[in-house]
Amino acid sequence: MPRVAVIGAGLVGRSWAMVFARAGWQAVLYDPVEGVTQQALGLVKDGLADQARHGLVDDPEAALGRISSAPDLGPALERADYVQESGPEHVDAKRAIWADLDRLTPAGVVITSSTSAITASRFTESLAGRGRCLVGHPVNPPHVVPIVELAGAPWTSAETIKRARAIFESVGQVPIEV
Repeated sequence: MPRVAVIGAGLVGRSWAMVFARAGWQAVLYDPVEGVTQQALGLVKDGLADQARHGLVDDPEAALGRISSAPDLGPALERADYVQESGPEHVDAKRAIWADLDRLTPAGVVITSSTSAITASRFTESLAGRGRCLVGHPVNPPHVVPIVELAGAPWTSAETIKRARAIFESVGQVPIEV
């Protein structure tokens, strides 16, 4: 089963976890703020039940069973096939998070950010693996509106964009390159 690491367990991170879990992926949530990830799991359970009432998920219990939490960033990224970062909308915070993501994420794994206002070049410029990094900004919330904007930096490889597109399509999203 493919595995996504969702970094940031706020509204957008929780929504991404549900999108991937509904599509059969294992989703691992991590948030550096103590208690947020555990609280998020209850909100995800409620969100999946609500989606089931509206016909957006057939088996909310099975989807919930594919979502887990990690106590630290390293374990969240272990065995990740894809990483979706949904942290704070501050350049300095993104730079710090992304330095860790680039260092800890297995080589070759695509890493995207849900950022809505910060270009990928602003927080990936100094990364060794910057060619695998891009923005995957959802129309919110992604568990209801299945459209995601893909925006690379000048150094994002064409193969990375192609792989991100395939991943998003596999989970029912409609990627648009901007």
